This record gives sequence, C-alpha cells and structure tokens, in this order.
Amino acid sequence: MEVKGNRHLFDPYTSWKWGFPNAYRKPGFGYQKLAKHRHRDVFEREWVGDYDDRYISSWDGKISKLVVQAIDEIYDNDITSTYRRTFIRTIAPVYLRLANWPFNHVDPNNNDGKPTSEDMPMLCLKWFITSIAITFVISSPSSASIPPRNGGCYDPVPYRYYGYPKVTRNAMELDSPRGCRDANPVAERVLRPRYLCFLREPGEPALIMNVEEWITQYKSERNLAYVFIAYTAEQFQSSEDLMALHQMADAAARNAGVMAYWVGCSCMPDSDQLQEDVYRICDVIRGAQSLVIAVGQPPNDRQDISTTDLMLQQWGKRIWTFPEVLLAPAGKEIKVYQRGGDLMQPLRVPKNQFAAKVWKEDAHTARQLIDHYEGSLILTQLELVTLALECLQKRDTNEYLRGDHSYALMGLLRTRPKIDPTDTAFQAFARLSMANGSDQLLERLICVLPRTPNQPWHSLDDAFGSKLWEILPEGVEISGIGQDDSVILDGCRAANVRWKSFTPVANTRRPSWKRYIAEKLLRLGGVTFLIGIVLVAIPNPAGPGQGLSPTQGAGVFLIIYSLFLMFLSPWLLRMLYLGKFWDQQCWLFGFEGYMPIETIEAQIFGGRLGRLRWTPYASPLSRHHRNEHNECVPDDPTTDREIKALVERCKHAGPGEQRLFTLVDTGNMTVTLFQATRPPTCFLMAGSEGGMKRIVGCSYDWTTATMYRETVLRMETKFEDKMSRIGRVKVGFRREQHPVAPLIHVGEAAGMRVE
Repeated sequence: MEVKGNRHLFDPYTSWKWGFPNAYRKPGFGYQKLAKHRHRDVFEREWVGDYDDRYISSWDGKISKLVVQAIDEIYDNDITSTYRRTFIRTIAPVYLRLANWPFNHVDPNNNDGKPTSEDMPMLCLKWFITSIAITFVISSPSSASIPPRNGGCYDPVPYRYYGYPKVTRNAMELDSPRGCRDANPVAERVLRPRYLCFLREPGEPALIMNVEEWITQYKSERNLAYVFIAYTAEQFQSSEDLMALHQMADAAARNAGVMAYWVGCSCMPDSDQLQEDVYRICDVIRGAQSLVIAVGQPPNDRQDISTTDLMLQQWGKRIWTFPEVLLAPAGKEIKVYQRGGDLMQPLRVPKNQFAAKVWKEDAHTARQLIDHYEGSLILTQLELVTLALECLQKRDTNEYLRGDHSYALMGLLRTRPKIDPTDTAFQAFARLSMANGSDQLLERLICVLPRTPNQPWHSLDDAFGSKLWEILPEGVEISGIGQDDSVILDGCRAANVRWKSFTPVANTRRPSWKRYIAEKLLRLGGVTFLIGIVLVAIPNPAGPGQGLSPTQGAGVFLIIYSLFLMFLSPWLLRMLYLGKFWDQQCWLFGFEGYMPIETIEAQIFGGRLGRLRWTPYASPLSRHHRNEHNECVPDDPTTDREIKALVERCKHAGPGEQRLFTLVDTGNMTVTLFQATRPPTCFLMAGSEGGMKRIVGCSYDWTTATMYRETVLRMETKFEDKMSRIGRVKVGFRREQHPVAPLIHVGEAAGMRVE
C-alpha cells in the first residue's frame, strides 16, 4: 500500500495549527453546545469548555484535543467523525528508507522474499541511485539509537478521580457525616411471614391474621406450617378471580395437612411496608412447607392459553415466579392447581423436571440452578449469580423499580442490600454484587467484550467465547459505585495510546563484529573521500607530466576505496541498523483503518524487516493457522473475506457507529485490528484469561472524568510490568452518544484554562 504522507500538506482541506501535528483535517460533525463543562486534571488545573473529544496527555497531564492519524482513503474521502484527523507520516530516518528502497518492489511472499531474475534490473538501477543519494544524505552517519522514554515503559495515564461514589465499601469515603450512614446498608431477613391466611371450618373463608398476634393469642408456634401459593396477576385480576384463587389455596392447604397458606394478594396488607414485603418474599418461600402454583386462563385471552401446560408456561415467564421455584423446599413435588379443575387431584411436577416442562427457552441453564438448590450440583457463588442473572433477564415484569431484576436475584443470595428507589438497574446489581462479594463479579464483568455494540451491561455474552469465571481479576478491586452507571476501579495497570503519529522507537541490539566493521567503514567513507581529493589535488613535486606522485596515488586509491564504499553503502546500512531487537521502547500506536503489516513497518522502521507480526488471538478479528511444523502462525485478518468487507464498510462509519482501528504494540512487536465506536485513548489491564492479559480500551469523557469501555483486547503477559499502576479510575460500561450536527452549523468547541 502506497502512503501519500506529506503530499497531504497541499490538500485544499488540510488545516494548520501551532502544535504537532501541525497539519490536520477538521471533523465533519461537531457536538451540540448544550452546556459548559469543567474538568480538573491530575495537577489540579481546571479547564472549562464545550463538549468535545479529548484525551489525557502523557506529556503534561492536560486534556488535549484528540487527533487521530488515518489511512489515506479515510483522510481524503470521509468527514463523518467528531474528532480531528491527520495523515500517516513516515518517521523512519531518511537513510534507512533509502537503504531499503532498492528492495521495496520485491515480493516478500515469492521466492522466500529473495529477488528473482525479473527483479534484478530494477534492483540494480535503484541500487545505483541509492548509493549516490546516501553519499549526500549521510556521509558520516550518527547512531540511529535514541534514549528510551519512561525507562522503556509504556506511556502512563496521568489520571485522578476527585468525585464521591454513590456506594462504597468504606463509609468514611461517603459525603455524609461520619456515623450517619452505612457504606452499603443490608436488609434483615424475616424468620416468618408477617401475615398468613389461617384455615377455618370447611366452606368458610380463611382468616387473614398477623402471625405474631396469632402466636400471642394461641400460645403456639410449633405447628405454624403453611403452603406458599404462587400465581401471576396476568391470570388473576378481578375480585372474582381472587376469590377463586383463595378457594384453590384453601384446598391446597387442607390437602397438605397444614393450618395456613400465604398468598401475595392478601398477606401484604400494610401499604407502608409493602415495598419491603415484596422484596422479602424469598424468606417466606424458604419457610414454607411446600410450593403450590395456581393457574387459570387469563382474562381477555388472545393467545388461546387454554391448557394447563400453556398456563404454566405463561406463569413461568414472569420474573418473580422464577426464584419461587428455585427456593421451594428441596425434594418435594410442586403441585399445580388449575382454576375449574379437580382440586383433589392437582398436577404434580417433580422439581428437577420443572425446567424441561415449563422453562423451555432456557431449560438447560435453569436446570443447573434447580440442581444447585436441590443439592445434586453445587455451583460456586460466581456461577450461581451468573446463571441466575442470565435467566432473570429473559423474564418479563411490570417494572415497579428500575432494579427489579437485581432485586429478584437478591432473594437467591445470602446478603441483601436495602432497597434504594433511586438505583438504576446497574446500580442495584452492583450494590448486590459488592454486598455478597460474588467472587469479584464486577471486576470480571469489566473485562467482557460484548458481541454486539448494543449489548446490555447485564449480558455476559463474551465476544471471545469465555465464561465469566474463566476471567481472573489480578490486583484490581471495585472500591465503589459511581453516581451514574459506573464503577470505581482501583489497582489496574494503564497505558496511553499515541493516536496523532508514530514516533521513533528506542531499541537495543546485540553488538557484533559485522555491525562494528560496517559502522567504521561508513563513518570513514566520507572522510576518506575528502582526504583522497585533497591528496590528488597536491601538485607532484617532480613537476607536470611526471605521472602521479605517491601522494596522488594514495589519493586515487582512497577515492576508489570510498567509491567502493559508496556502492556498498545500502548493504552496510542494512547490516548496521536492521535485524531483530533484543529490547525496545514500549509504545501503543494507533491509527484508523487498515494497512498491510509491511506498510506499517515501512512507516515506523523504514522498510519490510519482519519485526512486526499480526496477533493470532488478541482480537475477535485476529486470524491464524497451523503450519506444517504444528506451529501457530498469525495471518493478516483481511485474508478472511468477511473482515475484508468489514474494512471497506467501516471507512464510511458515522458518529455512534463501529469503526475499524489498528493498534501497534512495540513492546510485544505486534499489530492488532479491532472495532470500536470511538478510538480508545488508553488501555487498562484489568484481568487475565487463557494465559493472556485482558486490556480494556477506554475513551475518556472529560466532562465526568469517566473512562468508557470501547473494546477489550488480549495481550501477552511478558510486558505486564511495563505498564504503571493507576489510582482509582471511574469506568463506565457504555458511553451515550452526545447530540451531533454538521460542524458548519455548530462550530468547533471552545474552552479555556482556569487559573
């Protein structure tokens, strides 16, 4: 792929600025100026301005405008971004590019990369031109080595979060006075129901009575057994329906030989405690003698739900009915009473067969949960929460609070936080996870790469195909929950991504006699040529016409010698500066679009040198194959036709759509192709899986100091220590798209630093 490079300087749409990169292209879209925002950086400097795309600079810690280098096709033809773009610049030294120029027409995939007879004429012509050019460019070459930056480590992320969390593990970190508020208050369990329906004489309706009053009045609690009546309001709504429900409940209690039953429509009468009662039903189920399900044909039935099986399946689709079955007494059959059916002969369903009969859509997953509560298959805490969350999210509910799905899950766990009506669905789940430990569920959830861009936070479907328990957080911890749907993560390693350009890579190579001799010959070449000219210019003491004096003869020899060195200069330069690195400066370079790896190498190192390789399994777009030696060989992702088509589609992606980016990691000397909605300005190392580290690529919303997950990649472990630790960082799972409009209508964002 040919790169235009500095020829873009003459494009009519290229703009200019003082800072590097001086030449750039303005975005096609700008964010609507809805408000002024404030940011406080790690050095406590303040910035106030309009919403725009920025990143934290590793150089000075300031938030700077995001400029992304892009391939020529995107830079020339696409203006659908909200951030500035610049063209890709070649940063390799000129003499290295000259040394590799004679070979750039040789096909590396043909003849083991060696020149063929057809390549030789062009190679010789280029070699001659290069030999002359190198003489003028570098007569006495200095070392191409540069000092390492950050001690050879990746660029750090100078970030600090100053805000308060909504919920934290330690109450001292809250904004309330000390001792006035718990960090994450926990609700107490109830030992028995507050109300029960007590049986009376046959034919008489049951007596609804407070349990404590009943115990006080009858001085007995030994025989306080009851059945739990489970039903759905979709099937029992009117007063007539509820009367029929009580008749079935009465019969069920008598058939079970108990004196009472519990049914939600009558046993939660106190409006001031109704909310707490709803979320404590799980304790009532645990104390029941048995579970009874009452079903009936729903009013205004449009789906022809006329059989017991269909009624049961409708009942099983409700969110609150799911934990009722799981928590039913182990080893006992579940009895199903149908309205209008024989109350003396209910349908009996073994609990371990309930999933196959009723929960057909997720029977395999739900059966594992039933087996866990039956004691035949014990799940870990993490497996229990993961599988239960997956099942509950598939069920319907008439939302009372936004956290209802998490509150239903809460009944399955030991520790239950108190209900907070202000919680979002995510906050309710996060508080539940923190209260129960849950084997660092949230820390693992951050490392999940969604299969689709719109995948909700509660979906655990990983694009790499890993289960949540296969991801291991290492040295990271959730210290709190943000005011929005975010968490405060502490202890992870972090590295900034350089998007605006490539830069020379400091490296270490082992010394050798070949390099030593090549270096001395090249350094002496220009001096030798000048000395030769001086010696030839000295007049012969014997007079004109007497031939060459010994001095002139030595000068001629030195000139011929220097010309010979001139002819060998491309080969000597390649010998001196090419080859593999033993160690190198760790950089994360990024650009938008795709380029062949040979082109990437030419931009950074001056030619196709075989130093970089594609990652075999770092991204869902990575590809590899097995060679004849049973080795894993990474492939160019575009060898896959689907990915090649994806590369073309992403060239025209607009705001809020998935784009294609390339990450060059000089630490591991690898190149990774990946998708993201926005370019991730930094990567957080938050866990490991399958012998590799999971690094979370985040964009930075400077208006709320939040790092939003854009992608997740897998990275080799050996350069883990090259990333520095970062303090508490606020991490969000999904960044909302700020309203945009064409830049000509809204204008560029403006701001100023506050002293």
